[in-house]
Amino acid sequence: MQSKQTYTIGDVSQQTGVASVTLRAWERRYGLIKPQRTSKGHRVYSRKNIEDIQHILSWLKRGVAISKVASLLVNDKSPDNIVPANEQWAAKQAGLLASIKQLKQPGLDQHLDRLNKETPFITLCESVYQPLQMTLIQRWQQHPLGYQLEQQLWQQSWQRQTLIMALRAGKQQMLSHCCLINLGDGKPSLEYSLLHALLLQSGIRVMALEAVKDLMELSRLNGATACPLIFFADRRLEQKLVHQLIKFSTTWQNKILCAGPMSDIHQQELAGLDLDCVGGSVSDGWQSAVMKAWLEKIKR
Repeated sequence: MQSKQTYTIGDVSQQTGVASVTLRAWERRYGLIKPQRTSKGHRVYSRKNIEDIQHILSWLKRGVAISKVASLLVNDKSPDNIVPANEQWAAKQAGLLASIKQLKQPGLDQHLDRLNKETPFITLCESVYQPLQMTLIQRWQQHPLGYQLEQQLWQQSWQRQTLIMALRAGKQQMLSHCCLINLGDGKPSLEYSLLHALLLQSGIRVMALEAVKDLMELSRLNGATACPLIFFADRRLEQKLVHQLIKFSTTWQNKILCAGPMSDIHQQELAGLDLDCVGGSVSDGWQSAVMKAWLEKIKR
């Protein structure tokens, strides 16, 4: 018997990992997942809608284009002539790379806008953005003419994306909040921006501090305004900063998570402290049991 329980778009986003903006794009652009509406126009999803979303996610991972999914849901059959997933993702990477090489800011922004609306973000992190970043790092190490312009273009595009996501999140009811702190040198890396975006899309309001060199300054956030903290760095920290982090963790009045390669590099030094650690890439860390448990704790 089909369950009559219904779910809001926020509930569905939490259960499936598909952002609300993506669910709306699937409905408006491709006729996918058409929920019922309340008298006030709010979307109301059924268990069958959630099952269909899970089917869509499995097809996307197998290489089926989102534009081909509607007929598959109607006919309830497996797709024929599937484009291998690696070819599909490679094509998306190539499109972004072309815009970066040609220094086409509008084209790059439009491409990212479309991808981030139509495709689950964690899938994009794993299959498009992180592999593309490795390609870009290898390219920039060779110092082609104008590579610094490419770097700035890529950084500015991601600043724009996180701003767009933050503005969308501000219009929705958020489940919790946290402070995301970059401990790396210079401007935040792509991995920092991806983590910022994943938090926003999971219903976490984020105060992003992109350059903190003295953790003692964070004492102003303690007391009545204390909130969960995520420290992120994609490289080894200076020993002075490690010592500050160890001391800081004993006085902070809320939950702390260390994320990124720093968690692996300083694993022994951070062991036994009152904090959680998630290492590796952002996509791997995001899907880890430690991260899922930490997010559940801060949502209570």
